[in-house]
Amino acid sequence: MRTGRSSPGLSLASALVYLFLYAPIAVLVVFSFNQSRLTARWRGFTLLWYTTLWRDHRIFHSLMNSLVVATATTLICVVLGTMASLAWTGVAGKWRSAGEAVVYLPLIIPEIVIAVALVIFFSFIHLELGLTSLILAHVAFCISYVIIVTGARLAATDRSHVEAAMDLGANEWRAFFRVTLPLAAPAILSGALLVFTASFDDYLISSFVAGVGSTTLPLQIYSMLKRGITPEINAVSAAILAATIPLVYIAQRLERGSLSLRRAMASLAGIFAFMAIPVLVRTWPSSPNVPQLNLYVWSDYLSPRLIHGFEQAYHCHINYDYYDSNEALLAKLQAGNVAYDVVTPSDYMVQIMIHQGLLARLDKSKLPNVWAHADPRFLHLPFDPHNDYSVPYAWGTTGLAYRADLVKGKVDSWSVMFNPRYAGHILLLDDMREVFAMALKELGYSLNSTNPAQIREARDLLLREKPLVKGYNSSNFQQDLAAGDAWIVQAYNGNMTFVMHENPNIRYVIPKEGCTISVDCACIPRNAPHKKLALEFINWFYRPRVAALFINDCGFNTPNLLAPRYVRPWLLRNTAVFPNPASLTRCQFMHSLGRAMLLYDRYWTEIKAD
Repeated sequence: MRTGRSSPGLSLASALVYLFLYAPIAVLVVFSFNQSRLTARWRGFTLLWYTTLWRDHRIFHSLMNSLVVATATTLICVVLGTMASLAWTGVAGKWRSAGEAVVYLPLIIPEIVIAVALVIFFSFIHLELGLTSLILAHVAFCISYVIIVTGARLAATDRSHVEAAMDLGANEWRAFFRVTLPLAAPAILSGALLVFTASFDDYLISSFVAGVGSTTLPLQIYSMLKRGITPEINAVSAAILAATIPLVYIAQRLERGSLSLRRAMASLAGIFAFMAIPVLVRTWPSSPNVPQLNLYVWSDYLSPRLIHGFEQAYHCHINYDYYDSNEALLAKLQAGNVAYDVVTPSDYMVQIMIHQGLLARLDKSKLPNVWAHADPRFLHLPFDPHNDYSVPYAWGTTGLAYRADLVKGKVDSWSVMFNPRYAGHILLLDDMREVFAMALKELGYSLNSTNPAQIREARDLLLREKPLVKGYNSSNFQQDLAAGDAWIVQAYNGNMTFVMHENPNIRYVIPKEGCTISVDCACIPRNAPHKKLALEFINWFYRPRVAALFINDCGFNTPNLLAPRYVRPWLLRNTAVFPNPASLTRCQFMHSLGRAMLLYDRYWTEIKAD
């Protein structure tokens, strides 16, 4: 029997596994140095995205939040988890089984269930959402790691060592610090690293329990992904990777016993200091006593220049957080324990929030710029006929984007989405209302239909189309189009702005049958703590140059009639941002569908599950 030599087949299999695991990471790091905004093509080496990252206050602020939350969570979990492990060491029988079941529950229960339960609980105890709620939530689902890992180590420890120390005159505290703690230290440190990683990386629970100014790095990165995977995101990921590799190395050496606990702790402290010092430099508050304004907006709806401009003009500080769906915004406001001053819900959600009493009535006399510069098409709409609770903030359409070099012939109709010629190259939004709107428009019906027969007909059409569909994607569909993985996509117009500028083969059209036209509105929540400053922000946003800054930086259009005077020429020529007015005649706003939503929900489940 051969020893000391591995089989060539096993070596090849191992190499393929490592290649599968680490090749995507290598590609990510390489493309963080790509000159192009699109990861689909290489245009040369640059450090631009790392310098952009250094100037991006949003990234450093969210990184600081993540470090604070993860560090606090780790310390609390280590102390409480170690104490719990010691307490359960001497317990046996049914009580131990019950305790183990309680410990394992947070790891077994779906995160979405934990997130909803925590939001309800924090609302019940009137705890305002913010860093405190984040830390408590993370402790709730992370403490099990410490209890399990440390408990296993303590259970395997020979109790006679402690008894011998006590026989030699040590009391319980001295025996703990001199014997038990050193024996359990590697497990405690391993558990701490697990907790820190899980807390730092969490997205789902954090998205529910985060409040004013508590956006973490995963939430920030996810919001940036709405604009596609850019080299700046790759640069962030590469920086995090560079910081985590030493942590893994230290943990492995400690586990093997080749590194003392004291040196491991010193090394970890050095790594955390190396991570924290640049963050502190970039986020150190310059004026802690200035007025605050708290914004909760769509991920694409702010730019650093816009924020800085208002802060300079009104000598205040803006805290901003992002949401990725109207439903997430609604859930936060319904909980009643958030302190946001300005929110930007979509048209149909404004109607729901007004009905539920979640919005404050606007003092129209404080908004002269709105009434002077707003496009009348977006005022006095059915969801808020007198603009008592909302004013238009941004507007757009949901149409067709395609690759002109891959799709031959004229593209001006939703019917192209049902053409078998493009099977496997069609991408739809992962949005029930938008997908049904497409099908209803193709059939010649209103996209707000509540007729059961029409809705069923749209479902049947979508089921017949499904074999042609590559997937459902509402986040980075523009990247798939740019890479050629998809040829035709259902797209939000604003997401196509910059990708069309990068690739002239990408086109955006409003189908001749019509499509969704939407307007997102600036509103002030009923419980907003800074209503006066919120009104100042909305009125300032309606200055033509400010509205143009929003278009130039974010790629979405505003209802400001004078803003185009200051918009970049290439954006004015972009049909996704500035469509031909004649093409909007058959477009419709979405309305609340009442009980018909139950039917849409059921059919959407059938489509996605089929």
